[in-house]
Amino acid sequence: MPYITVILSRKGGVGKSLTAVNLAAVYAQILRASEEDGRVAVVSIDPQATSVEHAEAVRKAGRPVPFRVVNAKNNVDQLRKLRKAKGDIIIVDTPGFMPLEGEDEDDESIDPLGDGTVGDSLRAVLDAADDVIVPLPAEGAAFRPTRTTVERVLIPRQIPYGVVVSWDPRDSEADRDRTQSLVRRRGWEMYNSTIRRYKPHTRGITSGRFCTQYEVNPIALKALGDFQALALEHQLRRQKFAEGR
Repeated sequence: MPYITVILSRKGGVGKSLTAVNLAAVYAQILRASEEDGRVAVVSIDPQATSVEHAEAVRKAGRPVPFRVVNAKNNVDQLRKLRKAKGDIIIVDTPGFMPLEGEDEDDESIDPLGDGTVGDSLRAVLDAADDVIVPLPAEGAAFRPTRTTVERVLIPRQIPYGVVVSWDPRDSEADRDRTQSLVRRRGWEMYNSTIRRYKPHTRGITSGRFCTQYEVNPIALKALGDFQALALEHQLRRQKFAEGR
């Protein structure tokens, strides 16, 4: 039975696809997995299919994709069977979802996942999820959508989750620290690991590389190290969850 991790945030552009493919790449390296054995997989339900595009760019650059990539957008029936899929680790890349404005933000009668295929797909993968990673950039615009994600979607469903803060290393560490402080004050679960938005990450698709394939230089090693640290912390959470089942 696979362990299923969903990368989720109401807001688009927060790094969900980047987190999905690079976390999968690190796990594939740790497990010595390959695309053929399917032990690690990324399932995309994002209409933009950014993680699928990233994998295709890696192939075009002549590099291996060390995990299976499945484009499952608009395939709700397949997603409902995700728990029966083969493999050890499945990471689900998701789109942003219905924005809520004004009074709707606090109206508990409204499902923030919305209606239609996207909402149904999100509900299907959350029903199967063992845990959820919530990317949170250290910028003000992302905090309110994260609150909706955590407090309106995840906590009511009692799904284990962790917020992962990302930040620009060219800025002061104060932005990172301020964001982590806000997360703690809300009482949310949070990873100690953070993701620095280095250029090797932001150029991953154009260069056709996952973090395990970056050129060897000090910045690239730090960029890889961030995802290795996240994978290690995620592994410890997986073990803790397994012990509690």
